[in-house]
Amino acid sequence: MIRRVAVAAALLFAVVRCSDTPGSGSCAKDQDGLSGGTYTFLLKVSDTAFTPTILSAQNAAQVTLTLENTGSKPHDFVVDCLPTPNSTGCPTESCFPDGGATGPVAPGATAKTTFVTPPDGLYVFRSNVGSDSRVAADGGVTGLAGQFNVQ
Repeated sequence: MIRRVAVAAALLFAVVRCSDTPGSGSCAKDQDGLSGGTYTFLLKVSDTAFTPTILSAQNAAQVTLTLENTGSKPHDFVVDCLPTPNSTGCPTESCFPDGGATGPVAPGATAKTTFVTPPDGLYVFRSNVGSDSRVAADGGVTGLAGQFNVQ
């Protein structure tokens, strides 16, 4: 399933593009014409999976995410960047802000973070503690991982 995440993310890289005019104020196109809003997520992580495995929000939305560790060892929440190759002077990758991650959360504990979502795209989130997840050379992710769909 996570291999499919990498394939789907590759297909969506084309969605996150620059406008034709550099410096026009917005490099990323909003595919559905909506942005903003407020979202609250409770994301649980065990030693084997995140629940839910897919989160969705609009771009430029205020998100409050609570990570609850139901496992027996520490886990965290990080979101990988998406490459946005272009030749129009726009950023070459789209990333969640630094505040969009948590540090390691002890078993039975929770952590809360608030952030604004980046441009449209299908981002991979994962736990990056110890051997929780691995990113292959082709961008595929195995282990504790899920998808954050910014639309």
